[in-house]
Amino acid sequence: MVRRTDARDALAAALKRRLTTEPLARVTVTQLTRDCGLTRQAFYYHFRDVQDLAVWVFESEVAEQVRVSACQDAWADGLVRLLLYLRDNRSSTVAVLDGLGRAGLERFLFRQMRPVTEAVVAEVGGGGPASPHDRALVVDFYTSAVLAVVLRWVADDMAAEPYRLVGDVELMLHGAVRESVARLDARRVTPVR
Repeated sequence: MVRRTDARDALAAALKRRLTTEPLARVTVTQLTRDCGLTRQAFYYHFRDVQDLAVWVFESEVAEQVRVSACQDAWADGLVRLLLYLRDNRSSTVAVLDGLGRAGLERFLFRQMRPVTEAVVAEVGGGGPASPHDRALVVDFYTSAVLAVVLRWVADDMAAEPYRLVGDVELMLHGAVRESVARLDARRVTPVR
C-alpha cells in the first residue's frame, strides 16, 4: 500500500513532468494517476483537482526554500535560492500564479517571507524597535518591500539575474533597517505624569 506522503510526492512529480510540456489547464487527473500508477480515488483522497495539487506543490516547495533561507545567516543567499527555484520551476510558478492570482501569491509569499524579515530586523536592527507595535510595523514594511521586488521580477518573466537583483535589494536595505529602528525608537514620547 502506498503511504500518504509517497502518493502526494508521486502525484507532485508527475505534475511537474507534465508542466514541462503542457499548460496546467490541459493536465488531467487521469494522466497524472496513470503516470504514477495510482487510482483516481487516491488522487481525490489528497486533492480536490489538478489546480489544488499544483498549489500544494508550489506552496510546499517554496515554503521549504524560505525555511532554509530563514535558518541561514545570510538572508540574501536565501532570497537568491528562492528566486533561482522560482525560475528553475518556471512552469509550476506560472501555473500557480494563474491559479492563485497575484493577490493569492502575494499573501502566500508574505506569510512565508515574514519570519525571514523578522530575523533580519532582529539581527541588523539590533533586535528591532523597543515597542512590539513598532517592531511589527518594521517587519511588515520591509517584508512588503522585498516582496514587491520579487513579484515585479516574476511579472517581468523572471528576466533579471537573481544575484544582481538581490544584491541591489541588499544595498538598498543596508543601513535602512537600523535607521528605521532608530527613528521609531527616537520618536517615542515619554508619557506625561
